[in-house]
Amino acid sequence: MKIPKGAFYLCIINFYTHLHMKFKIYLYQISRISLGIFLVLYSVYTVIKYSGFLDRLDVYFNAVSVFDIGIVEALAPLVPFEEFLIGFFLIFGLFTRKILIASSVLFGFLTLFLFDAHSYSCALIHLFFFFVSIILLKKDNYNLSTPNYKVQACRIIQ
Repeated sequence: MKIPKGAFYLCIINFYTHLHMKFKIYLYQISRISLGIFLVLYSVYTVIKYSGFLDRLDVYFNAVSVFDIGIVEALAPLVPFEEFLIGFFLIFGLFTRKILIASSVLFGFLTLFLFDAHSYSCALIHLFFFFVSIILLKKDNYNLSTPNYKVQACRIIQ
């Protein structure tokens, strides 16, 4: 039995499309988990060297002009703990969309803050992570292996 030429090409195209979609899904998962691992490891390092982190915050707040706000200065020491939670949720894929929104807001604010503090190298690093968070947020349709983040939290935990 001879296979029609069109069916053969259709089979090849379907195979290529399937591989291409699998690659996108795996790339999304690797990117999400890598960002989460980096955040967890860096936040643990920052907590271990917490006094140095607080000293850097002092230097930053002495240099800023726009973000010289009391509430920002009061909440800044909590950033490593926020990064740890964001990283933890990204690694395990819990509430991915909401966590990516929170991380993009956090990285966007930190980028602006560090530019204001004239720490341009750190600002560019945070800007990179801001763009990674935005890209992961826009491509969340490849997030197939995590729990549905639209359901209530108590249903996921049970």
